Amino acid sequence: MRTSSRRDDGTTVKRWSAALVCVLALSGCSSEHPEPRADHLCTVADPSAERDLLRQIMRSDGFETQINKTTRSLIAGLEEDLRSMPSGDETDSAGFCTYIPEPAKDHLRVRMDVRWQPQGFKKRSPQDAVPFVANEAAGETGDTGTLLRVRCDMPGDLRVSSDKAVLSVEASYGVSVPHTDMVQADRDRQTSLTYLMTRRVTEALGCENKPLAKPPVVKSLPAP
Repeated sequence: MRTSSRRDDGTTVKRWSAALVCVLALSGCSSEHPEPRADHLCTVADPSAERDLLRQIMRSDGFETQINKTTRSLIAGLEEDLRSMPSGDETDSAGFCTYIPEPAKDHLRVRMDVRWQPQGFKKRSPQDAVPFVANEAAGETGDTGTLLRVRCDMPGDLRVSSDKAVLSVEASYGVSVPHTDMVQADRDRQTSLTYLMTRRVTEALGCENKPLAKPPVVKSLPAP
């Protein structure tokens, strides 16, 4: 499934604040009345923080949305993966959204993937990644991607299994030639988008602890 988005009035998107808490405040951080996403998690409203972030990350006013999985399929797969999660290892990654600039350029695209990882699971981070914490979430962000991990207390019979795991969402920014002019504000936008998309997944899963409901307080951590 594909949809397309383009800014018709040619208005230049306002310069984004580097403070993540300000970015997410614009989108409405409360999950008490989440936007309906019955069919899939990929649609972004206009105007919205997600849409502005995508336009700035891809440096394009328009973009195409590719829906890799419906909400029903994604959640059913994550629940089954959690039930059969291998001891000490992460589950297979499931891509659920891809965004491509219009017109397409430099093979640039933003892709969202999600999986479960065991509590305390360690995976080598990209060389350019900077660790951060945001309320109950933690992760790393760099020039080509952002990884965010958060605990999700699943309801019902999956609660015991979820107590031993964390939900991991990775946003990757595929480009044939890496940008050489990346600044901290660009990485902040990528972190913001990953946070917002992860929140959609936690809402769809019904995480009882509502880990991303509060406006984030983000702190960079020293590199290990």
